[in-house]
Amino acid sequence: MPDINQVKQALLQLDKHSEDNWHLFEPLLQPVEFSNGSFLAHAGRISSAIYFITSGIVRVFTVHQDKEVSLDFAFPGQFSTAYASFITQQPSIVSLQAITPVNGFAFYYADLQELYKRSHAAEHTGRLLAEYQYVRKYQRELAFLQYSAKERYLQLLAEHPQVVQQIPIKYIASYLGIEPESLSRIRRGLA
Repeated sequence: MPDINQVKQALLQLDKHSEDNWHLFEPLLQPVEFSNGSFLAHAGRISSAIYFITSGIVRVFTVHQDKEVSLDFAFPGQFSTAYASFITQQPSIVSLQAITPVNGFAFYYADLQELYKRSHAAEHTGRLLAEYQYVRKYQRELAFLQYSAKERYLQLLAEHPQVVQQIPIKYIASYLGIEPESLSRIRRGLA
């Protein structure tokens, strides 16, 4: 069973006042479990949930010119969703897939919208979560401009050392914007 206190701690990191509002968010949380390879969200469908990952790894990807492109990973302690779809309630262009068994919690769109209507404080926490997601995306885009693939790989390793053991090399290479053979060369050069 996932630990609900992990969600509380993550919300507190976003908004120190969310502890006062925890009683509003807690009833909305639904435990979820996904087996390796399962989809949390599908491209072409509307994303109806924000997931908090307590264990496992989720890959966010799209298909471009018949090739899967990994855009992001979500690790334990992080939120994940097809955010543009979730916000606009339009079909997603990305998919979310469990690349290891995943446990966590889901906040569903309709429940959150109802909560936001009732509580300005909860709406504030939701806005901070959206801002956090935006900053993560912005930092990733800047990393492509500022750092080499090797530097981005080293940063990924520093932040999430489990990637080497748990994520297939083709997904990591795609995430870094390089071919698997190039990532193999980088890895050999680090050994």
